[in-house]
Amino acid sequence: MNKKIVFITSSFPFGKSEVWATNEINSFIKLGNEITIIPRTGKGKIINKDAVKFTSNLIDLPFLNWPIFVFLLRTILFKPFLFLRLLIENIKQSNTIIDFIKGLIILPKSLFLAKILKSKNIDHIHSVQTTSIAFMAFVLSTILKVPWSYTLHTSETVNSKYKRSILFQSRSASMCRTISQRTANDLSNFIGTSLSKKVVKVHLGVDVTVSRKAKSFVNNSFTIVTPAELTTRKGHIYAIEVSKKLVDMGITNFEWFFYGSGPLLNELQEKVKELNLINHCYFPGNIDHHQLLSKYKNNNVDIVVISSISTDVPEGIPVSLMEAMSFKIPVIATDCGATRELVNGKSGILVDEKDPEAVLNAIIEFINNPEFTRKIGNNGRDKVMQDFDTLKTSSDLNKLFLTSGG
Repeated sequence: MNKKIVFITSSFPFGKSEVWATNEINSFIKLGNEITIIPRTGKGKIINKDAVKFTSNLIDLPFLNWPIFVFLLRTILFKPFLFLRLLIENIKQSNTIIDFIKGLIILPKSLFLAKILKSKNIDHIHSVQTTSIAFMAFVLSTILKVPWSYTLHTSETVNSKYKRSILFQSRSASMCRTISQRTANDLSNFIGTSLSKKVVKVHLGVDVTVSRKAKSFVNNSFTIVTPAELTTRKGHIYAIEVSKKLVDMGITNFEWFFYGSGPLLNELQEKVKELNLINHCYFPGNIDHHQLLSKYKNNNVDIVVISSISTDVPEGIPVSLMEAMSFKIPVIATDCGATRELVNGKSGILVDEKDPEAVLNAIIEFINNPEFTRKIGNNGRDKVMQDFDTLKTSSDLNKLFLTSGG
């Protein structure tokens, strides 16, 4: 039995974040569900070509306009106890005065959305993150009297700083979904034994319907790709050090493309110039998702490297690695966050953080041992098909929606 499900997002299908939502929401539609997408902050450029198809599923409203303002006044006048209750709940879920203000900002829009959704007979509301959009999901759930749930991606907010909001969300939600076992364990320990019964781990996934033949690049030029935002926690500086070590060893028949944008662009480009790597390391900016997958499919990429490091924002399970592995591309990743739930030494090479020498050795092994390279690529695809197939993971999540009070 399929359902009418609302996905509350921060900005998806707009903006640059939440790219991972594309596969999951698309899979829910393929499973026969009627999906409505509501971004907290809409407008702007659609995130990529894959997301254009979701415009027909979209309810995109500003935080305030004249109809929303009028409906807010009517709610205050004719349903004062409901409005007062929601104000009190906003106080309960706010860690800081900033959180309270954010709740106030989204409240008028949430009230108006509930009016729109009332006739749709919604079965479940899901917040794709635990930011203020979770409070929007709670408000809709309260008014429409349907269950809601949230997804927690990493353990970044599982601490005393966010205690009020995490406990509030976990008490009121019918289900607390995490995308890794590590985060599930952290959340369960944080919210206590009683609430931990609501915690479920359901991975994000990728489309596994397309693959490629494994490629041997021994004695040929080869291409390495790092698809990641240019921030400190992605550890690009260590990948650049690996490039330098390759050149110093006389291995110069490679190109390393760092796809993405971010605040470290100029600094990383200067480092490449300083090390005389301008003929090896490139920063083309963001790449269209279809274009990247096309490069994977057409054997234009030989190795994918993610060299993340531990910071205040922990790594989840990188979808960028899942995508590469689904095309049998051998990957190298640092043992950071929950990455080892995907890359385990057999499905890809797992190395310590901040260890360029280990990454270098893995690349050399790929170059010198074609059979090993093919084995890692095949194992990587097998791992993704087993645990990170988006249709399988979305089907699991869909079943949980149906049984969590929906």
